[in-house]
Amino acid sequence: LLAPMEGVVDWVMRDTLSQIGGIDQFVTEFLRVTDKLHPESVFYRNCPELKTGSRTRNGTPIFVQLLGGHAEPLAVNAQRAVKLGALGIDLNFGCPAKTVNRHDGGATLLKSCDRLYTIVKTVRDAIPAHIPVTAKIRLGFDDPAKCLENAQAIEEAGATWLTVHCRTKTDGYKPPAYWEWIPRM
Repeated sequence: LLAPMEGVVDWVMRDTLSQIGGIDQFVTEFLRVTDKLHPESVFYRNCPELKTGSRTRNGTPIFVQLLGGHAEPLAVNAQRAVKLGALGIDLNFGCPAKTVNRHDGGATLLKSCDRLYTIVKTVRDAIPAHIPVTAKIRLGFDDPAKCLENAQAIEEAGATWLTVHCRTKTDGYKPPAYWEWIPRM
């Protein structure tokens, strides 16, 4: 899997990397969801591969990534993505950007297991059972103490799989990554 990074892994980069090979699946850059249903054009701009079966020209599958802090708008946007042909929905609970966190998205949600559960469960229940719902988290916001509890809440809510960025939000991207947490998950 290729880690989705805003401003880096757009459709051109996904297409280029899929031609090189070695990547089994992509996730789009996040689509920020506030309180409204995005028009189809926004989904196609974020993931033009929706028009080709949610696959790159070389056939590598792509999931649509959503970011937001409110379950119902995320669920209706997930429904639209699936209607347009998304092969899966990825929920971003890992973005450390100050702007994203200030607007109730990304890693700020790691402060509440209940909110994580509600979001994942609401999205899971809103789309067909055969469509995977995945989630990306960090070890925590500023302390990894709730990491296992967050992971369990996401699993209990019905996520198909969980991707863990082995740093906290406050760690950002600087080394080291705390890989010793992975076996505990």
